[in-house]
Amino acid sequence: MDISVSSNGLEELIAHLDSSEDEQAAFLFAARPRSGLLVVEEFYPVPPEGFLRQSRYHCHLTDEVRALVIARATVLEACLIEVHSHDDVSPVWFSPTDLRGFEEWVPHVRWRLVDRPYVALVFGGREFDALVWESGSGGASGLGALVVDGEALRPSSITIARLMGADDGE
Repeated sequence: MDISVSSNGLEELIAHLDSSEDEQAAFLFAARPRSGLLVVEEFYPVPPEGFLRQSRYHCHLTDEVRALVIARATVLEACLIEVHSHDDVSPVWFSPTDLRGFEEWVPHVRWRLVDRPYVALVFGGREFDALVWESGSGGASGLGALVVDGEALRPSSITIARLMGADDGE
């Protein structure tokens, strides 16, 4: 599966994620996949009041933000794409804390959104990693690419390699 976003959309997203030294978060709403492609239609940057806790190494959303993004995805009949930032380090991957959070959140949101695909992206500067939970599947898989105005940007794929037991030792 790939995600399509405009260059302006990606720049807006990265500007939001880089707006503070604390971890930032945003949600993207995408049309249901056509030929394995999610097309981003809307962007929701989480405002400062949308966090219960926020630091350089962690952020925790309020229940109101979680409900808001699920409700918006329901109204749009959209797939939900979660995005958050890590320090500008290379390479980037999801932390153990991120993975523990997915264990509770992903089944809940997929149930609420009638098993639509759910995607999580983590950015460190302009580099990123991604996990995809597709309809009909239980576990995560990797994202093919983030397609920006026709150019395919590839995730680090470190997290999925580690989840599949192919740890590269980094």
